[in-house]
Amino acid sequence: MIIQNSPASRSGKFKIQIRSNRIQNYPDGHKPSRIPNENYHRDYHRDYHRDSSKLKILFSLKFFLILITLNFALLTFNLSSVAAQTSQSVTITPPHIKLTLNPGEIAEGKLSIINNSSSELSFKVSTFDFIVTDNKGTPQILPPGTITNNRYSASNWIAAAPDTFTVKPHERFNFNYYAKVPKNAAPGGHYAAIVYQPVNDSNVVGSGASIQTQMATLVYFSVPGDIKESAIVKLFKTLSFQEYGPISIETEIKNQGDLHINPTGRILVSDLFGRTIENQDLEERNIFPEASLLYNSSFGQKVMFGRFKADLYAKYGKNNNLPLLATVYFWIFPWKAATITTLAITAIILTILLLRKRKQKQQEKKE
Repeated sequence: MIIQNSPASRSGKFKIQIRSNRIQNYPDGHKPSRIPNENYHRDYHRDYHRDSSKLKILFSLKFFLILITLNFALLTFNLSSVAAQTSQSVTITPPHIKLTLNPGEIAEGKLSIINNSSSELSFKVSTFDFIVTDNKGTPQILPPGTITNNRYSASNWIAAAPDTFTVKPHERFNFNYYAKVPKNAAPGGHYAAIVYQPVNDSNVVGSGASIQTQMATLVYFSVPGDIKESAIVKLFKTLSFQEYGPISIETEIKNQGDLHINPTGRILVSDLFGRTIENQDLEERNIFPEASLLYNSSFGQKVMFGRFKADLYAKYGKNNNLPLLATVYFWIFPWKAATITTLAITAIILTILLLRKRKQKQQEKKE
């Protein structure tokens, strides 16, 4: 440090100059940058304004994307609301009609349709044939004259009047159906569907028999005579071995006769000692001629142990006296839990034996 005399120093002030030739050791081995000059400040302000512009652009893009997302969500919500509002609801009674008529006989009855919506609905009523070809009991609506086996056709046996009408909001419309069995009708079952087709709104939901997007009342004709009544239990099974319950039992009944059947009965599940642990009624459903129907039933609880038996006791027929019987056996055993328990018990026993043996050796050494 050098203190020089100067006019300022003589007046009581000193001019201090610091000189040093010593090079300091900096952590990174480099001297610190020089004190910012005018060019540095100019570059700094230029970079600052440029970065600020970038941030503003990014913020604008994010804000724009948020607006697009909100608009899309609102549009989706509005479309869903419109779709929900356009869906109309109706109630059809009855959904099924069963008629037993001799050849040449005539019958009539009433049908009703209730408009549960807030707008008028117009309908056109037509008659079709229907058959069932799957094992789920799904009716298949077919135009008259298109069934391969015309044996079961009845679309020409029935008509509705009037066949076009309009139902006001929240009101019921009653109309009639008329049925006539031809004099040459074969004994057995014949089937038709009274189909309600919306005229002014294609998005109508109804309580009748829903066939694809159509609503219908299914008509079951039974013509007395020499009718073949035959049915078999095509399937009655479950897994032969399960670790845990509950169990699922599949039952399939095939109608081999000329007339639809409606089997009634129940399934009983019993344990190894013959005690009934659960029973369920068989769901009452019509089985179309030459078609099958699959029933699914669930029995028991998660924790079950031992050998079990399931019995089907059902009957069908005009007098409901023809039997349908089947039996299946199955085991439920939690083998994983049993294996772990056995290994644990074995390990405990072995440990106890080893400890006893070691204790005996120690006693022998002391003696």
